[in-house]
Amino acid sequence: MNRIMLAMAAAATVATCSVPATAQVNVRQLNQERNIDAGVRSGKLTAREARNLRAEVRAIEHQKRVYQRNGYTRVEKARIHTMQDRLATKIDRLKANGRRG
Repeated sequence: MNRIMLAMAAAATVATCSVPATAQVNVRQLNQERNIDAGVRSGKLTAREARNLRAEVRAIEHQKRVYQRNGYTRVEKARIHTMQDRLATKIDRLKANGRRG
């Protein structure tokens, strides 16, 4: 019984550690899209700001697809994360700029 439990725990650990690089990027992208939508609903983002932010989300998505064709390298993954960091900062800055939608 202990061997079975140990094997199951080891398999679960391996499964969680081997999450593809794209999964983390996809979750982050989804969260940013939701953040933009929430800003529009709350009125913290204007329609123009939201449109520009969504264009940036699409640009990141396009770049991600380009990188995925041959598989991610660490450098490419870092570039995507940097782009997402900048977008997240921009979303927060625009939501706090005082303009109302």
